[in-house]
Amino acid sequence: MTESGRSRKPAAVRRAEIMEAADAEFALKGLSGAGIEAIAARVGISHPRIVQMFGSKRELFLQVVDAAYDRIEAAFESAETSLGALGDAYRDLLRSRPTVGLVLLQAYAAAGDETVQEAVRRRQLDLQQTIIRLSGADAMEVRSFVATGLVLTVSTVLDLPGRRADTEWCAWILGLTDTPADGP
Repeated sequence: MTESGRSRKPAAVRRAEIMEAADAEFALKGLSGAGIEAIAARVGISHPRIVQMFGSKRELFLQVVDAAYDRIEAAFESAETSLGALGDAYRDLLRSRPTVGLVLLQAYAAAGDETVQEAVRRRQLDLQQTIIRLSGADAMEVRSFVATGLVLTVSTVLDLPGRRADTEWCAWILGLTDTPADGP
């Protein structure tokens, strides 16, 4: 027990609690709007403790973004290898863990920060390579799959009527745009 009467938690447990609190806070407010103080308050620890463990708010944000991408990759890895099955796994993840979609959108919004942009770009490209590896899809199929996933993310986050994320609707949206023929 510490002097305050609370027992010390192992660092791994405390880190997981901070990551959960940061996931919720960054999902709602993004990198610029979230505060380390609010994250600390959610966990019941001091602001300096979070800085000690993570270094900076941006570094904590990037770890939360990495965790979101890790969840997506894990969902894909556990699905059958067709693009349809990967899409179903992503939709199930968005429904069971709503912060994943919000964190992704917040990561894109924070891409004005060069460090964030580079980290998110790397994870996005790695995710596309995972899709290729798992499904055997070509560059255009992966591009369409990722674009459909973005529509699904927005539809889910906004809770659009009927979750307008069906394949036909996504194909219609994609048909409205010209896509370059270069890689995924």
